[in-house]
Amino acid sequence: MTTLQAAPVAPANQAWKLNWLTPARCRMILALLLAIDVAGHISYLNNHCPADLSGDEAQYWDWSRNLDWSYYSKGPLVAYIIRGSCWMFGDSMQGVRYPAIAFGVGTSIVTYLLVRRLFGSERLALGTVLLTHVVPLFVGGSVLMTIDPPMFFCWALATYFAAGAIFEGRRWNWILAGLFVGVGFLAKYALMAWFVGLLLYLILYGREQLKAAWPWIAFIVACVPTTPVVAWNVQHGGASIWHVAHQTGATGGKLSHGNFAELIGSQIMVVGPVIAIWMVCGIARAVGKSGVDDPHRRKLQFLVCIGLPFFVFTAIISLFAKAQVNWPAPAYFTLIILAAYFLSTRLASIETWRRWRWWFWGTVVLGMVTIPLAHDSSRLFPIARLFHVNPSNVDVLMRLRGWKSLGHHVTQQLDVLGPNAFILCDDYMQTAEMAFYVRGQPKTYYAGSYYADAKRFTQYDMWPDRRLDQPALLGRDAVYVGKGGGLPKDIASAFDRVEQLPELPVIVEGVTVRTFKTWRCYGFKGMIRAGRKMDY
Repeated sequence: MTTLQAAPVAPANQAWKLNWLTPARCRMILALLLAIDVAGHISYLNNHCPADLSGDEAQYWDWSRNLDWSYYSKGPLVAYIIRGSCWMFGDSMQGVRYPAIAFGVGTSIVTYLLVRRLFGSERLALGTVLLTHVVPLFVGGSVLMTIDPPMFFCWALATYFAAGAIFEGRRWNWILAGLFVGVGFLAKYALMAWFVGLLLYLILYGREQLKAAWPWIAFIVACVPTTPVVAWNVQHGGASIWHVAHQTGATGGKLSHGNFAELIGSQIMVVGPVIAIWMVCGIARAVGKSGVDDPHRRKLQFLVCIGLPFFVFTAIISLFAKAQVNWPAPAYFTLIILAAYFLSTRLASIETWRRWRWWFWGTVVLGMVTIPLAHDSSRLFPIARLFHVNPSNVDVLMRLRGWKSLGHHVTQQLDVLGPNAFILCDDYMQTAEMAFYVRGQPKTYYAGSYYADAKRFTQYDMWPDRRLDQPALLGRDAVYVGKGGGLPKDIASAFDRVEQLPELPVIVEGVTVRTFKTWRCYGFKGMIRAGRKMDY
């Protein structure tokens, strides 16, 4: 790691002698790091990548074939990005995922620029970027093209321009900060929560700026890009609003401490326990007595206010609904900078370095080990066997495996049934995966919302040509892709007869990590949502 500032002559007790690390060399190392990062990810995607598209990636790709103002659960940005990439690289796994690599590089550059802007140290800027590259959460998600890469990038840019506006008086930066919040909202609605952190900082430490028009103009600018989402929801009965309310526990949520404990535990694991401690120490230094004389105290407090409220907000949600492991991720953009700053002030002397060195190098090693394991977790199988653990229990890529094979299997079954057969799936992720991996990438249909004990609505319920009560589907045969258990009664009664096919195992290094269940179904009678509203 780096020291915050390097003296012309290094003191005798300085642990890190970095006089050779000039600004120009810092930039060269950054460029080399990012070039290696890009080359490695592209090589991974193009050479025996074991991870098929995730259900969300496949879903967003299917959205991209039907471009619209917005969608049931998210804004339109991710669909347009994927469509642009697939236009250039084809409707392939690589075409879907290449933008994630670009956004990762962009976020690293913005991280570097923000740290340099706040602290005037290119060494600290480089150290922060290096630290982000050993965070398991960022390593694991570095090639997955979900809503998170563009949202994270926009969060980073908004923070960068807000820092310029607040600490350098660059008024036009307010407009750019608001613009990127608005654009990021089109990827993930939660980006609007960025303003909560900004407002908190201005109330606590910058009230004079609240008297000016610029922060309010930034908010107005951010609201402009939300217009397509608002218009779409007006047309569809506020579908996104009800979905978000349900997902966050605002409607139907029940107080549960178990979800909260699960969230905190998962965050310690995906950030890394030592880095999590450094973040806490960085926060304490920024707001506590230990950092009262720090010349950068206000800037550190700015970083706390931008990141910590979002994490707290997610933690509160977890008390009423299950929070996904990636939900707090935007908070870490600034909190990781605080961790790096804390390290830079603590590891400068030999005495402190001796106390911390094993923790430091352990964190680096853990991050480096995470990279190959995140790319192919089957490398853990021999270790699991050594400790008599079922290897499938340590396969973190399990949910990303087998979709291509399932697509090939369903293609074969369609050939048996004939050209008029269609694909019916239990949940929306299977529906999207089969749309991507079945030969010809056909339209697929989602059955979950039609069950008597109906599952959640999805975008497939928004498209009229995917409804299961349409006359065009009557009498046709289908391949049904199930999920656990046996055949649902709703599916059995929707066809004249059904025929279960042998289970399709997904075998990795001799281990069956999951199985898929499919049925041939003959003579579709149609399905309706009993007692459920069909139009939005």
